[in-house]
Formats: sequence, C-alpha cells, structure tokens
Amino acid sequence: MTRGVRALGLLLLTFPGVTARAVAQGERGGAVITGTVTDRESDSGVDGAVVLLRGTLLHSRTTERGRFLLNGVPPGTYTLTVLAFGYSPDSLPGLAVADGETRDVAVALVRAAVGLTDVVVTATRAPERGEESGASVSVLSRQGLTRRNVTTLDQALVYEPGVTVNAGQIDIRGSTGLARGVGSRVLLMLDGHPILSGDGGETDFESLPLLDVDRVEVVRGAYSALYGSNALGGVVNALTTAIDSTPVTTARLHFGTWQQPDRYRFTNHQLDERGFGLQRSQQLGGVGARVFLGREVSDGFRQDDAHDAWLARAKLASPAGSVHPWDVYGVWAREDLGEFFTWRSESQPFEVDSATRNDHEIDYKLLTGASFTPVVGAATLLRVSPYVNYNSVQNDFPNDTISGRNNHRAARLGGTVDLSLRLGSGAHAVDLGTDVAHTVVTSNFLGSHHINDDAVFAQDVVRLSDRWDGSLGARLDYHQATGGRPVWSPSPKVGLTFRPGSRLSTRMSVAHGFRSPSAIEQFVNTTQFGIRVIPNPDLKSERVWSTEAGVTSTPLPGLRMDAAAFQSEYRDLIAPCSVNFSTYTFCNLNRARVRGLDLSVKTGWAEDLLSLEGTYLLLDSKDLDTALPLPYRSRHNITGTVNALRGLVGLDLRFRSRVQQVLQYPLDPRGDITVVDLRVGYRVAGIALQAKVTNLFQAFYVDVQERTPGAPRQVSLTAFRAF
Repeated sequence: MTRGVRALGLLLLTFPGVTARAVAQGERGGAVITGTVTDRESDSGVDGAVVLLRGTLLHSRTTERGRFLLNGVPPGTYTLTVLAFGYSPDSLPGLAVADGETRDVAVALVRAAVGLTDVVVTATRAPERGEESGASVSVLSRQGLTRRNVTTLDQALVYEPGVTVNAGQIDIRGSTGLARGVGSRVLLMLDGHPILSGDGGETDFESLPLLDVDRVEVVRGAYSALYGSNALGGVVNALTTAIDSTPVTTARLHFGTWQQPDRYRFTNHQLDERGFGLQRSQQLGGVGARVFLGREVSDGFRQDDAHDAWLARAKLASPAGSVHPWDVYGVWAREDLGEFFTWRSESQPFEVDSATRNDHEIDYKLLTGASFTPVVGAATLLRVSPYVNYNSVQNDFPNDTISGRNNHRAARLGGTVDLSLRLGSGAHAVDLGTDVAHTVVTSNFLGSHHINDDAVFAQDVVRLSDRWDGSLGARLDYHQATGGRPVWSPSPKVGLTFRPGSRLSTRMSVAHGFRSPSAIEQFVNTTQFGIRVIPNPDLKSERVWSTEAGVTSTPLPGLRMDAAAFQSEYRDLIAPCSVNFSTYTFCNLNRARVRGLDLSVKTGWAEDLLSLEGTYLLLDSKDLDTALPLPYRSRHNITGTVNALRGLVGLDLRFRSRVQQVLQYPLDPRGDITVVDLRVGYRVAGIALQAKVTNLFQAFYVDVQERTPGAPRQVSLTAFRAF
C-alpha cells in the first residue's frame, strides 16, 4: 500500500504538462529587479526584509546592506511589497518591466512599533503577512529572542500566544499535556525540515544553537493537512539567517548561578551553569558557509540534574540572488543528562531517593537536511527537501537491578517534494506535494522496528476578492510499523479569511489532525524508577477535528490584538494509563475535548522606548468518558512582558493556575505557579552585556508534574559580540 502512496505523489508532480511548463518558466530569462531597502530616518540598509512580487512566487530577502535581487521576472506590471520586522509595510505599485530589462528600485521604510508586522512562511509554505494568513500564527523574532536572554528556544517560546511548556516539552492549546519527551503533538522543524526524534517523536531544544536563528514561527491549531503526523496541535518552525557576503564572527558567553532557599539546600557546593558559542559566516568561492561550535555545562538546581553538552552546526548555501537557490545543513550534539524523576520528600524537594542516585543518560543526535529548487519561476516553484535524523540514547541506572542499562537508536530518512503554482493571474496559490520517510529503530527495550510514513497533500488558497480569501486542503497519510497495524488517514482542511478594513482581519477554519503512535509509545517494555511500562502493539493513531474563529486587529498605531476561540474534539487520544499503581501502558482514550480562548496583545510607544506584550490562554479540557479534566493542563495561563529603553530593561511574568488533574499522586497539594524575571542590558566597547534574574521573588512551586520542583532564583550574565 505504501507503494501506492508514493506512486500517487509522483503522479501529482508529473501530471501531464505541469512539469514541462514549470521547467520552461523556470529557465527563461525574463527581467531582473534589484534594489535597496533603507531606513527612512537613518538611510542605512535594512537587513532581512522580505521583498514580494505580488501575484507571483518570486521573493527575496535583503542583505545586511539592504540589497535584494529578483531574477527571471516575466514581462508585465507588478506591485512590489516590502515587509520588515519593526517597520510599516510599503509597496511600489505599477512596476513595469520588459523582457531582458534590469530595473533598480529603492524603498525607504518607516519605523513602527516592534513586533506589529510579522512575515510568515509556515502556514502556506510561501511568504505572507501574518494578518493575511488564514491560520493563528505568531513570530518570535531574532530581536525578541536576543532580548529574552535565554539558553534554549523553549524558554522564549513560552511567551508566545497559546504556548505552554511542560517539563521541557512544548504544548500548544493544551494538545499535549505532559509527554516526558514522548509523542509530541507539536511538529518541530528547522528551516522547514522535521526534526522530531524517530523513535519517540521528541522535541529537543537543547541541540539547537541560537546564534543563527532569524525567527521562529508558531502555527496554532491542527495542521496535518499540510504537515501530517505530529502537527496535531500546531507547528513550530525555526528559520535560520541567510549567509551574507561580509565575513562575520559571533561569540556568546554566559554564566549563571542558582540561589537555593536555605531550607532546601542539599549541597555546600555552588550550583552553576555556563556555556559558550562561537560562530563564523563567510563566502567560500561564491558559496555561503557557516560553522558553529558550542559547549553547555550545568550542575543543575536539583540532585542528579547535571547537564554536559557539545554542540556543532554547519551550513552551506547558494549566493544571494541565485536562479536556483539551495542550502545544506548539519547539526550534531552530544549530551550527558542527569535523571531527576521525583523528589525524595516534600521537605527535601531538590534531592532524589538514594535508590535512583547517579541515574543519567547519554544522547547523540545528528540532524542533516537540504533544500533544492530546480525549478523557479514567477508562477512555478519546485522544491526538493531531503533530510536524515539520527539519535541514540543510552540510559545508565546503576541502582536499578531490573532495567540497568537501556539503549536505543533510531535513524529516519525522509524528504518532501513540493510544487507551488500561481494560477488564474495569481488568484490561486496551489501547493502539491509528497512526503516520504522510513525509520529504523533498534533497542533492547523496544525491539527492532521498521516504520514507513508516506503522504500526498494538496492545498489551494484562492483570492475570492480584495477582502475575502478561501483555502481548501487535504492530505492522505499512510503509517506502518512492524509489529503494529497499518493506518490510512485523510486530513482535510477548509478556511475562510475576511478583511473588512486595513486594520482588521478575521478567520475561520475547520481542520482534521492525525498522529500515529511513536515506537516508544507502542512498543516500550521496561522498568524505570520503580515503574513498570508494558507495550501495547494495538495502540491506534489519534485523530482530532479542530475548529477556530479568530480576529487580528490593529485599532491604533502601535497596537496589535489577536483573539481566537477554538475547540478540538479528539478520538483515540494517546495517554499513559494505569494498569495498577506501579504498572503503566499507553492506551487510547475514547473521546476527549479541549476548548478555550487564545488572546494576545502587543503595543509600543516612542519608537520602542516602552513596549508591552501579553498573552492569555483559557483551557477547558475533558475526558468525555469520565467527565474528568485531561491531566497536566492549567485552566488559566498568562504571560506578560514589559520592555523599556528598546529592550535594555525588561520584566517577564508567567502565571499558571493549578494543574486540574494528575496521574500518579492525585492527593498531593497543587497550587498556582507565578514566576517573575528581571532583565537588564548594556553595550560597551562593542560588547552586548546582559544580566538576568529568573524567579526574582524566589517562588517555590511544583513544575506541572507532581513531586518535581521548579527552578529557584538564578542570577546570570551573558556577553555577546559580533565582529
């Protein structure tokens, strides 16, 4: 059956006439449009602005000097639109070009409140304004990431609308709860390539370097129609910066120390974390090259919570303005992680029981991928994106005579072929493609398994009028794992966007999501920390129907508001189930529902001298068979950020109401979580210095999972220099 899916995908891409027209359009000369995008006040170039040729697939990003290049433009008259973070959008209408002509244009942008204009590609696989997207989408910019002074992406993503983080795992709109690194319902991508682990579907932010991240796009709601399994609750896509022609060396050093309350101290040694990152970008023979090397070492704030990691990344890319752009990347990580599972006692919350002392695991990860565009034209673009993800884990539990040493490894080889078309004078944005992946898992507590995941997908976003857009998409997935049952899953999606004015956009959508069980969920057979987990080879794939209605508004200059009401109806939701007090398995819940509200606001004054951001997520979750709330969800989730003096001073707030339901210790007391962080920064001699105090008021709290303490106060210092 999997051959049928692959054949259907090939048929879509070679439909009579389509490829021939694509090659013809991609190879013809046409016109060339070059130009410069500048800041109107300073007259300096704007780096990273997106330049779009309306009604076509042609787009470009500006260099550090603000230059851009569009090749192969068919003769005609166009509107050129420029979008840049921190600036108001601008357009050049009536731009006429003839065949063989080279036009040079200039666009001067006016500064606006930072964060009020987002450019996204993940929702439709093509650049568009966030306000024009039919999805609930937000963007964490490079500037916002730098301001928050974090060591991993998830520490900043928690401030994005609809996002919570539970024990290091990302959750969007309550889709995941607590997964402990298994079976993420949020698809994590790097430059459009999926990077979840092949054995457990795990999100690992530790292995992703921060220095070359340009922005992170967060799409909320079921998005399986485009991205398949694991996009059940949403998509997080980390996009890296382009490699400029000017050589750049970037260095980042950080050091932090935890201040444990005296009554909970378990050691006389100071508990610290420290790390460095060194990155070099330059052109080598006309090819852009970037390499990164980093080290992260942490004592952890809990016993057996140490962390030691080496990180490396390399990227090669075609020169800016290439007719057929391409890039290749590789990420390598080695991590030695301590295993803190549960506290020793309520009076000794940062210590572990002596029976689990010195438990740790060693992880290796290698993520590689590439993107090639053999066909590029005004109305046609063909992109081929292969990838290979490898991970291995070795658990070492010296005091556990039952499980002892567990190890497993997984290799996932896959790729996407994606054909984008602009039809009907640009009124139809059509996307056709196929995904193919094969995973091999070898483990002494999972067994050996081969997993096939194949799919075909199609989407049409149609401009119905100047105010109305519609979208219709569908995907057919096939999943088969040795030892499990094969599954076919169709995932349709329909959406409608209405823009009654330039400052208001509304959206509605209905979508189907699907996630196949990971190898760990389906086949795990082990005992860890005294808890027995047994396999369930009959575990079924989970499905969801998700509906939402939302509105984005900029009622005043410098103010942006977004609100969405959503409801997700789950079938066969995969969750840990108790066989008895000490034995668990993964099973399917018959019916479950999550509904709620997702609100956000951003505002800024006086050219970002003062800016405010806030989010509110209301969750009403229920197991419809037991009428109990789904575990590890908080009903009320609030974040707030105040930035002053263009981010040199900042205050961050996170609030979560008490977790409504837990699995193992339901009689343990549960309370709200309130954490406040303080940030300050200063630049001296070309070095950006940042100081941060997390958990400023030394709040003690249980971090979502029962008997797991959250982090105490930490004081840290970061130094950053680009030269």
